[in-house]
Amino acid sequence: MKMKSLLALMLVAPSCAFALNLQEYLSTVRSKHKSMQAFEVQKEAADLRKEAGDIDLVPILAASIFYTNDKSPLNQFATMGASQSKSYGGMLGLQSKFSTGTSVAVQAEAADFDNPDVQFTFNGRSLSRFGTGSLGISLSQSLWRDFFGRATSLRRETDTVVAEAQKGRYDLQGKGLLVNAEAAYWDYLYALQNVSISRDSLERAKRIEAWTRRRVADGISEQADLLQTQALVSTRTLQLIAVEDDLATARQALRDYLELAPGEALPPIDGDLSQMRTIASMVDGTKGKVVKLDAYLSYLDARAQQLSAEQVEDAYRPELTLVGSYKTNSFEDNMPKAAEKWADTQHPTAKISLNFTYMFDTDVKNAARNISKKTALAAKLQSERLFIDSDSAWVELNRKYSEMTRRIQAAEQTARLQDDRAKAEGVLFNKGRSITNNVVNAEEDAGISKLNLVRLKSEQRKMEAQGRLFIAIEEK
Repeated sequence: MKMKSLLALMLVAPSCAFALNLQEYLSTVRSKHKSMQAFEVQKEAADLRKEAGDIDLVPILAASIFYTNDKSPLNQFATMGASQSKSYGGMLGLQSKFSTGTSVAVQAEAADFDNPDVQFTFNGRSLSRFGTGSLGISLSQSLWRDFFGRATSLRRETDTVVAEAQKGRYDLQGKGLLVNAEAAYWDYLYALQNVSISRDSLERAKRIEAWTRRRVADGISEQADLLQTQALVSTRTLQLIAVEDDLATARQALRDYLELAPGEALPPIDGDLSQMRTIASMVDGTKGKVVKLDAYLSYLDARAQQLSAEQVEDAYRPELTLVGSYKTNSFEDNMPKAAEKWADTQHPTAKISLNFTYMFDTDVKNAARNISKKTALAAKLQSERLFIDSDSAWVELNRKYSEMTRRIQAAEQTARLQDDRAKAEGVLFNKGRSITNNVVNAEEDAGISKLNLVRLKSEQRKMEAQGRLFIAIEEK
């Protein structure tokens, strides 16, 4: 029992004893959040979809066997007097297309025929029962549309760009989720400090009330002063209730991002709202032009549309195809003997042809081509516009960050001065040299300035997280 208890304690202790910093918190969100897991699976699917584009290049094995009992008066041997014709046999073939635009097929066939009513002979063999066999190869090569695999290369390039855009889109959604998760992290730390400041303010208000109560009892202060301090305690109590409710909301947001079970305790959170980070340090990539990820995705979409337009253009090109085939022919007493002579080249069949197809240029054909061209042009223009917006957004984010730093510096000085003022008023009040109203106002101003400073720091931390939505790319 002691060993079991010790083991249980060892398993539970790490989750309770160690606080999560920002990186550990975000790492936990990445690993546990179902949406993040879904984004990773979808990115894997995008890679698989790109690989699946070569499905036309996968070799195909085909096989068949057959049996026929034909009593039709129009069967193939009816003119020779056959009232019934029976046959059986099989076929085995292998075909494949290559990235060069070449198609190759190899096929072996054998069949046995039984025509009991036929008395004719051919090549010294009776046609009442005989076997046939053949072994052949055929090749087809595009000389125009898919010459040297142009269509295959273009399709692969399109699939690569489309897959990269799809993965980037899921990556953008994942980064957006992390930005929101980090915002919840800073909101929680802000709420914690807000509660701490509010509790301290309430305690100070209670001390002021107690001191004023004694002064009223001693006849030094008026009843109005006591009522003012009591109102201050009531106001601070109400504020504490409100900020504790905000803390509960912030805590639940963290639980949702960490996907904790209802009975699972929220681990301690360790973070410093005063620790600054450069926005550039949050950007993926170290070299190149910094752009918003959605602008880069629009570039990939425009590139994919351009490649699709080229594919459509290729699809309507004239086609010139070189086709050749060669097969052996064996004619024996039965199918096994015919199959044995598959390699006999005494009676081959050879064929070569050059096939040309051309679709006339009409308004319908031109419209079909122009649709893809105009779609690609629109995507290109939209991408260029988003890059302009991206440059503006990056400049504005950095400007606002610098401005926020100045505001925080000013807020720090204000909070320090207001705190010193509140302490000084408290000292004067204890000496009977200050009125209650001055002390209350100083306390109010000090509390507000502290909360404002914490809020500004929280907003700056969330502003830094916005850098995750940018990426550094090399300009081409």
